[in-house]
Amino acid sequence: MHSMLLFVVVSFSLNVESIFSSNDTRSVQVEIDTKVSINRVDDTFIGFTIDAGNLNPDNIHWWRKLNFSSPKLLTLVSEFSPTVLRFGGLEADWLMYNRAANVVSSLNMTRKATVMTWADMKKLVLLARATGNRLVFGLNIQTRYVKQWNPTNAIELLEFCSQMGYCKDIDWELGNEPENFDDPDRNQAKISPEQIGEDFLMLRKLLSNYDNCRHSAIYGPDIGSSTSPEGGKILASVANMAGNVLKALTFHHYYIDKTGASTEDYLNASYFSNLESAIDSAKERISSTKHPDIPLWLGETGDVNGASTANMSGRYISGFLWLDKLGLSAAKGLKAVVRQTLIGGQSALIDEDIKPNPDYWLSWLHKKLVGSRVFAVRLNGVTAVPTTRVYAHCTRTEGSSYQPGAVTAFALNADRTVTSMLKFNGPLGNQEIDFYLIEADGPDKLLSKWVKLNGVRLVVSDDNTMPRLRSSRLSPGSSVRLPPLTMAYLVFPNARIQQCSVVASLLSNSSSVILSWSLHPSNFLFIFVCSWCTYAP
Repeated sequence: MHSMLLFVVVSFSLNVESIFSSNDTRSVQVEIDTKVSINRVDDTFIGFTIDAGNLNPDNIHWWRKLNFSSPKLLTLVSEFSPTVLRFGGLEADWLMYNRAANVVSSLNMTRKATVMTWADMKKLVLLARATGNRLVFGLNIQTRYVKQWNPTNAIELLEFCSQMGYCKDIDWELGNEPENFDDPDRNQAKISPEQIGEDFLMLRKLLSNYDNCRHSAIYGPDIGSSTSPEGGKILASVANMAGNVLKALTFHHYYIDKTGASTEDYLNASYFSNLESAIDSAKERISSTKHPDIPLWLGETGDVNGASTANMSGRYISGFLWLDKLGLSAAKGLKAVVRQTLIGGQSALIDEDIKPNPDYWLSWLHKKLVGSRVFAVRLNGVTAVPTTRVYAHCTRTEGSSYQPGAVTAFALNADRTVTSMLKFNGPLGNQEIDFYLIEADGPDKLLSKWVKLNGVRLVVSDDNTMPRLRSSRLSPGSSVRLPPLTMAYLVFPNARIQQCSVVASLLSNSSSVILSWSLHPSNFLFIFVCSWCTYAP
């Protein structure tokens, strides 16, 4: 069993000036509009994929030896509860559930399938259950009658999950990057956008046949690119035909569409903007459908498409793209971001020895410090394609010593030589700041597998103990020094922003109208909370 840890902020004095030196500085004026929130992300905002390719015969040895009940793994994953653990990817389209190898080989399929046993399924469900998360399972859309999905094997899986009581822990997907089904290199059967929509409706009907599965959510269609013509057609078609049975529409995004990416690619500020184009394209595609307001998720995402880059994916350098993706996705209205991958492969947050990689720690800090309400941020003093990026949310207060009303900003400086001096204006301009500086640790620098938080390396000291968050307290009105190639979180603990208050949270979360009153010789109390007077997205 993993232990539940209370997140406590420990402040100490840190002379940042003594640690870093840079002759070149830029002044960046930061204006955060805290009067209204522009988005509200899901509590499951940062999710993770476990790639179905791990069950491929080429990788199965690693899968079999991984201890899914490892106390350390459970501790690391439970830190993100509640979130989603997605099991999917290309191989999921071809999985056969609990079928003998000779039976699978005799099936009339366009490529060789991979076998998943009931024991494999049990591992995934119990990992999600033990860590307080939900499993999102990608079903095998490539098992087909001539045109429509053949759910015979999927029904066997649903019956198994229903009998085992697993359905209450599982949501579902169907298909992965369907616009690539006509790619000859993938050897998959092409499916029309309309038929994909019909297949999702069939899945909803199947789930309704099982009492403990009927309430499971469905996500999809997991298109590979919202900017491709075919991907856009599928997204729009599924929104039109099956939007009423989906909890969210999903699309994938990778910054770099090539192998052998360089350090300059990872620090190239122009890559930051291609995510914005992908989100805008997804929104535009569904804007004229029957369900234009259905939530959008980045259902799978990372740095390099098709293959991670050895010694860069999963290293400190990949954090700049990852942190910006978290900030920009929320600012542009997405509800969740699912990282490829949790464990296994170059880009994993946790390596095969169950040690956290740098992006794990970024994700962990984000989960601890960043709340659901999002604010618009404007920067003055940066170029049209800035290497300094800043985002802001209400502070996450659950399990922490921060109080409602606090604000968290997070920033990155991807410039190699210039220090950014951040000056916050408006209601946050004369506030104390809890400063969390993130930098590479060790001689490998940008390619390091280690990170420091305010000068202290982040490590898991034992199987059950996470590090303590230690902030540096900056005096009211201070400019914040962000050295080259660093990232930071900044909490304004005493901001008392109304949008981040308890009342704002109640108004947003309430699902019913509550009228209560009490009479007392010395007072009259009247409380009115309503779901329909919510004023933030």
